[in-house]
Amino acid sequence: MIAVILAGGKGTRLRPLTYAVPKPLLPVGQKPLLENVILYLKEHGITEFIISVGYLGYQIKNYFGDGEKLGVKIDYIEEKVPLGTAGCLNLIRDRLTETFILMGADNLTTLDLTKFIKFHKGHKGVMTAALFEYSRKVEFGIYELNEDSSVNTFSEKPTFKHYAGTMIFCIEPEIFKFIPQTEKPKLLNLTDHIIPKLLESGKKVFGYPFRDYWVDVGRLDEYNKMHDAPLYGKTEADKKKEPD
Repeated sequence: MIAVILAGGKGTRLRPLTYAVPKPLLPVGQKPLLENVILYLKEHGITEFIISVGYLGYQIKNYFGDGEKLGVKIDYIEEKVPLGTAGCLNLIRDRLTETFILMGADNLTTLDLTKFIKFHKGHKGVMTAALFEYSRKVEFGIYELNEDSSVNTFSEKPTFKHYAGTMIFCIEPEIFKFIPQTEKPKLLNLTDHIIPKLLESGKKVFGYPFRDYWVDVGRLDEYNKMHDAPLYGKTEADKKKEPD
């Protein structure tokens, strides 16, 4: 199985750290962020990678090379202009002829990827997204009104819970039927442009809720607090929380 890793962003929310160094090369523990991601995927049997680079991409290429030092195989595609999380896949659609993983270079997790892939294949959807539970407490009392404006229900500062998306997907090559090819490069994102098309067409897209550690390293506060997180350790209790 091939893993496509998205590593082309400018990391503007992590400035000044990313003025001279691309976000995937920022250190986490003793290794760059992207190296942690590659080793995590390798632990689950994935040894072939295509890394999409853009901003300061030459530094990423220089550091990882062909992947030999990590015991994996790495190829690169370069986004000369931002193509988005789906648009960049057009550059390698001829190589993605089997089930593949798509993952952001800034996603660190202890998700059991092997179980995630098994779930995806068992449900036979076009795509499965790894999801975390997101809670949002409202700062105000919430009123629901009847048609005559009388109060139906009232909740004082309720907490709403949702399943929210990570940048970790297991995808079938059928996805390319829904990713248009254009003469000029066009920015296309999975979440903005492709998933809505899949759902409108009646194609099955599945969600895989998990409660393991996960962080999208997008802001300085997240980056600073993640160094003490148990990135690759997992208890038996954690494992039991995942769906079969």
